Amino acid sequence: MTTGQDLSGWTVSLDLWGTLIEHSDQAAVTDWRVAEFGQVLAAFDQDRPASQIRQAVTSVDRLALHQQRHEGTQPTTTKLLAEILNSLAVQETPEMLQVLDVVHTHASLRGCPRHIDGAQDTLRALARTGARLVLTSNTLSTSPLVHRQLLDSLELSPFFADMMFSGDLGVAKPRREVFLRVAERAHTTPDRVIHVGDDWLTDVRGALGAGCQAVYYRQAGRPARPGVLSIIALDQMVNAVLAARHAALAPESR
Repeated sequence: MTTGQDLSGWTVSLDLWGTLIEHSDQAAVTDWRVAEFGQVLAAFDQDRPASQIRQAVTSVDRLALHQQRHEGTQPTTTKLLAEILNSLAVQETPEMLQVLDVVHTHASLRGCPRHIDGAQDTLRALARTGARLVLTSNTLSTSPLVHRQLLDSLELSPFFADMMFSGDLGVAKPRREVFLRVAERAHTTPDRVIHVGDDWLTDVRGALGAGCQAVYYRQAGRPARPGVLSIIALDQMVNAVLAARHAALAPESR
């Protein structure tokens, strides 16, 4: 490995959804949750129309996602379920919540998550640079435990020295605390962390606001942003990360 390709001492933090994996069928996730919610409520003599359940589930998810992206809040599964049941005028019980917790946290698996093309090859190439690879992902309905099981099944877990989920941290990207924790757990400083992600607000602005470097994975149709390194395919990631390191070190060489 040449010096220019050596990232020893650097941490590369990667977003998960939309950057490394995606759903094969997003609609299947909501459809399954609605159907399973309906069956559970019926079993507890709390029947509700499927249309009403769908409205409750989707509206609570949308609001939680908006608050997460703009405020960095991290709702608990208990809180999300309580809000869904409250909008349905359902009196919750511990037994009902226990069953719905499984439905809620495992629903994303029904969308058949898969690698984005080139994900594993890109991670192998990044690992060869000597960088410490960290997964830094926001979670909502899907728990950190289910995420870890999913990453195991997709054979992505071995690439990462650390995995950080907002459901464990209690705060979410774009909060600077998330990125500072990445640096802290890597025993380095934020300026030696390069974060790669597909969300301009949570991944790029969040990382830059915490003093990290950032690479924007802008998929088809998204505009480039001035002053920020960007890629449109995963096979461009290694070169972009190396360029981010070079740009970060440039002032030191002057």
